[in-house]
Amino acid sequence: MLHSSTLFIAGNPHADTSAFIHDLQPIIRALDIDWMALSDESSGGNFNVPALQEKLSQPTNIVLHFPLYWYSPPALVKHWLDSILTPGWAFPSTTSRLRGKSLILSITTGAPLDSFQPDGANGATLEALLLPLKRTALYCGMNWGGIVASQWNSSDSENAALSTTTKRHSDDLVARITAQG
Repeated sequence: MLHSSTLFIAGNPHADTSAFIHDLQPIIRALDIDWMALSDESSGGNFNVPALQEKLSQPTNIVLHFPLYWYSPPALVKHWLDSILTPGWAFPSTTSRLRGKSLILSITTGAPLDSFQPDGANGATLEALLLPLKRTALYCGMNWGGIVASQWNSSDSENAALSTTTKRHSDDLVARITAQG
């Protein structure tokens, strides 16, 4: 299938109890997109770096999903990046095993998406807040696939709203993945 060369990485530290992840996972898997939860890959706070690097070497597209915590990814995502992006494997970009792959960010925010504007309640765009991840991808020779964002937080419990949000989010992801080739 078209999406079999895509890896979806769930960077939510509470992926096992996240209603959004619970609703999104079967949709993503039905699209023949590989799924990996960082919370399942960490043992005692450590990652099996060689195994994860091998897993990241396979797909053409990498989707990194996480809830936006205080204007940045959760600490789990940062720790994973610090562990996995090793010299000689991830950079320099000329020899990076990530070279030519596309990185797409998939995020949920607790605040309305229109509040992420320079003159909005959050005072910055999502692109500005997540610039370090874009720069990291480019430094590693990756293509920047952009950001797919949805407003959702754990206090939203209405199933119909959740299903609508995750369906729209997955449709937006598929469009973004397809655009990457």
